[in-house]
Amino acid sequence: MSDGPVRIQILSDLHLEVPPPRQSRLADSYQYTFPVQAEILALLGDIGATTDDGLFDWLHAQLKRFKAVFFLSGNHESYGSSMEESNGRIIDFAHKCQAMHELATPREPFGRFILLDRTRYDISETVTILGCTLWSRLDPSRHHAIHLGLNDFSQIQDFTPSVYHSLFERDLAWLERSISDISAEEPHRRIVVMTHHAPTVEGTSNPQYQDSPLGSGFSTELVGGPCWKEQVKVWAFAHTHWPCDFEREGVRVVSNPKGYGRGVDRGFVAEKVVEV
Repeated sequence: MSDGPVRIQILSDLHLEVPPPRQSRLADSYQYTFPVQAEILALLGDIGATTDDGLFDWLHAQLKRFKAVFFLSGNHESYGSSMEESNGRIIDFAHKCQAMHELATPREPFGRFILLDRTRYDISETVTILGCTLWSRLDPSRHHAIHLGLNDFSQIQDFTPSVYHSLFERDLAWLERSISDISAEEPHRRIVVMTHHAPTVEGTSNPQYQDSPLGSGFSTELVGGPCWKEQVKVWAFAHTHWPCDFEREGVRVVSNPKGYGRGVDRGFVAEKVVEV
């Protein structure tokens, strides 16, 4: 890919695991389509459940339409399964996609599938993608409410607040280290961070949930910390079902979630493209 401006189409929270209203067949939900507006597609989690073959069929179809598809897991990908099993299915799919990409031809194109699981991917000599789920810093004073209120702990096998916390600490440490290393060693690079959970609190969720005891399960305040460097130009996230696009201390913060079924979250734009 060239060293000029990079255009990335961003979508999240399609929730294809949920059939649209008045449609009983799960297969119908995996027929969702949208216009192609860029060569690169970023899918930032809660796209569908990995227990559904339809998710992988749908991803396969997108790889015939885009030159590259970035994919990271949200929390819903593992619903009805365990984290290990869900991740294993995605990794197996990624391996198959790599083989198909290598066999692609101009007449039968098949894009590159990039799984973002604490992954660095250099799109060009000047633009780098850093991606992971991130999770969030759970409020210990709301532990009981969070344990009971977040569906993750009942829908994902062997998933506890302790596991959640360890995943967050792991992802955050990786992001901080990666951004610090690039900033010090490759300061010419423009970084795009992609996560499922939100990297800042204000403006990333519906204000009606401002005082919710579950709020810390959706966002973490990272502004001003080691991740908020000059080289980070865009931070794209998902999860909160609150479309937004604003700048905070030099970083463009973007989310473009569709929402459940036929419902469309306020401000969702299927053609949303971010240029870096």
